[in-house]
Amino acid sequence: MKICSITNSLTSGGAEVLVTGLSAEFARSGDQSLVLALCDAESVGNSAETEKRMIAEIEGAGGAFLSLGLSAKRSPFEGASAMRKALKSFAPDVVHAHTVRALPMLTLGRIKAPRVLTHHNTRLPFSPKMFPLFDRMTDTYVSIGADVEEVLGQYVNKPIVRIPNAAGRSFAQGTTRSAPSDQPYILSVGTISEQKNYPLLIDTAKALRASNPDHPLPRFQIAGGGADLDALRTRVTDEGLVDVVEFLGERSDVPDLMKASDLYLNVSLYEGMPITLLEAMASGLPIVATDVPGNCELVADDVNGLKAPLGDPQAIAARITEILSDNALYSRLSAGSIERSGDFSIENTAAKHRDLYASLIG
Repeated sequence: MKICSITNSLTSGGAEVLVTGLSAEFARSGDQSLVLALCDAESVGNSAETEKRMIAEIEGAGGAFLSLGLSAKRSPFEGASAMRKALKSFAPDVVHAHTVRALPMLTLGRIKAPRVLTHHNTRLPFSPKMFPLFDRMTDTYVSIGADVEEVLGQYVNKPIVRIPNAAGRSFAQGTTRSAPSDQPYILSVGTISEQKNYPLLIDTAKALRASNPDHPLPRFQIAGGGADLDALRTRVTDEGLVDVVEFLGERSDVPDLMKASDLYLNVSLYEGMPITLLEAMASGLPIVATDVPGNCELVADDVNGLKAPLGDPQAIAARITEILSDNALYSRLSAGSIERSGDFSIENTAAKHRDLYASLIG
């Protein structure tokens, strides 16, 4: 098959990480894979270095990459012309859009291949009134989990196929962790954005300090960049937490960061099916997460982690303390993460996508 996967740009977000991993699996299966970005990374405020690394990963696995180089506005008319030219020689058998912005471009560009759309979150960045239009532009929707499927099911009139996200092959701990280190590291990975809710992480660090004033604090590490980074740094300084909360920026060595960490923390306002949680599970990390859509689908209390109410830093701090102070619990949750991660392999996720594509091609 000739498979074209479309993203806004290449960045370290979950959708883009999934597309990169799927492209490698498609190539391993003998398919021709083209990853098409609407924009260059820098034009929409993303890291050029991350883009360069992900292009190398796609091409190194046997896939191809092309950016349409659209402006940040991503005009459908501008995009349609560029899309038509880009896909003329590739002639895809199926086109999978991982951004709704691609659908009008495909339609106006008269791209004839069957179309699939994945929506990657439980919140909509557009009015639900747009779905009747999207129904006319796509053949099938993919939901990455039950929570996303529930959202789509309220509005769409085309088939919905559930295919879960997956961590890449480079995330594999293999063995259960027995205990946290003497100086525990708590890792969070993701773009510094409103959704990821990192001010709550800072509040959690404050709550831990208040509840354990005479004990060394774990070290919180945030791997990710974004427009709000400087504001968060300033707040950490103002709170006297510079030695507790560390900003790592965008990183290409997340598998190594996972291996070196003791616990994974997700404080998001909402999620779809967060790939970083799947990566943490595959790495054998116990998890503390807010009890919001997306997180609740992956984190089971006393199985692979503990959940806490959104907006309650004291409760999150208590969950962290509970796990890090109980080696038996820590080891049990680590084993649970590894076991649960087996349900979300990139090989199985790619195979389900290929089966869907084959059914559409006929």
